[in-house]
Amino acid sequence: MNEIFDQNWQALLIRFLFHVMVVFIATRFFYYHNNRGKPAQFFTYISISALVFIICLVLSRVPVEMGFALGLFAIFSIIRFRSIQLSARELTYLFISIGLSVYNSLTNIETSILRIIVGNLLILTVVGTAEFFLFRTGKMTKYITYDRIDLMGDDRRKELELDLEERFGISDISEIQFGDIDVLKDRVKLKITFIDKANKNFQEV
Repeated sequence: MNEIFDQNWQALLIRFLFHVMVVFIATRFFYYHNNRGKPAQFFTYISISALVFIICLVLSRVPVEMGFALGLFAIFSIIRFRSIQLSARELTYLFISIGLSVYNSLTNIETSILRIIVGNLLILTVVGTAEFFLFRTGKMTKYITYDRIDLMGDDRRKELELDLEERFGISDISEIQFGDIDVLKDRVKLKITFIDKANKNFQEV
């Protein structure tokens, strides 16, 4: 009982709670802000970060080569996530969650708490600043299988935009790109970039 509640374990518990709070801020207010992310990924980031924190904490106290342990964990992570289609942004937040876990768990217990807080704040500042400047305009990308290839000509661009707005509610279009065309079925795949001021859409992979 004394081992559980000694000073070191109390400090580690406080550090763990602080770590979960930092990851929650990074994922909930940056990744998942304005529904730009997926609920399942938000859950994954929180869970993985807590798990990696505990694993690193345990491995740091047993005679196991830390580089080997982290490499083994990375291999299993790649095997697990390679079958799931993740965007670069989602993979980045996965590495942020794991990186914060390693940093907060392996930092020496005697390290000043202020130094740990500053390190976490620097990461949050970089991530938050990048999110703000990249996504503040509300620019979105949507892929649509469209059934009117007769509107593909440059001279009918206005008609195409009006039809997209009437049928799908997509307005403020800045760019339309054409993909695969199926002449027999009168279908074309569109990549549409537009401004979503009302936040009615979510960012696709």
